[in-house]
Amino acid sequence: MKTKKPAMPSIQSFFNPAMLSKVIHAKGIDPDKLPTKEELDQLTLEKAENAVRIQHQRHYYRMSVWSGSSPLHFKFSDWDVTMQKNEARARKLGNQAFRLTKELATSPFNVVMSGDRGTGKTSLALAIMDQLMNVGQTAMFVSTAELLRLVNEKYEAPDIRERLTYIAKDMKAVDLLILDDFGTESGQPTENGYYRPVHRDLQAMMYQVANARTNFDSNEVRHATIITTNNRKKDLEAMYDRKTIDRLMTKNPAHQLAFDEMEGVRNV
Repeated sequence: MKTKKPAMPSIQSFFNPAMLSKVIHAKGIDPDKLPTKEELDQLTLEKAENAVRIQHQRHYYRMSVWSGSSPLHFKFSDWDVTMQKNEARARKLGNQAFRLTKELATSPFNVVMSGDRGTGKTSLALAIMDQLMNVGQTAMFVSTAELLRLVNEKYEAPDIRERLTYIAKDMKAVDLLILDDFGTESGQPTENGYYRPVHRDLQAMMYQVANARTNFDSNEVRHATIITTNNRKKDLEAMYDRKTIDRLMTKNPAHQLAFDEMEGVRNV
């Protein structure tokens, strides 16, 4: 003869007022401080929105184009001014970048970081990226030299052609786009000091990206772009269509960081 299993308590029993009162008393819960249904619904909605935001952030970050496929990481706390002889200038640049980050958290605009190689431009761009991702913005890092490599290889590799399509799409829509070492994709200047135009396919891509990130109705920036470059604006205009450069490079002096007085020290 089989032994009957004890019956499971009905779901209604868990909501028995007397039982609920005992649980509240045993746990020391103040009934007046229990969340209302509306508050619980709002909390559920916020959790769902946060999950979607994190998913978007991860997507755009994964679409970044890193040199050597190796992601870079840098925070403002890593900015060591003692690695520069001109510590005052290094401190000023760090503070300026931090102030711009606070502004970018509330409104988009473009930033240009220019100067010699290894002076810390990429480091501060990454620090801004890290800070803005912490407040919920999406961000994407693109090495233009690596992007050119993909463009050159797309003719022999269908998978790279498809990847470039998605990269271009995301470059147009991401909250913060970093174009790192912008201008190196043109190669070395000629003997006369002139720069050659970059690959026409890359020119077309950058033109479309620049247009998509600009609000022509208000003549303002739609999404923020940070450019790090070793080149002057006139050199970049020789590499790209002038309209592309005008839409990507800010004319506001407050949004320009010049690393001219900094020495070439890697990992600054």
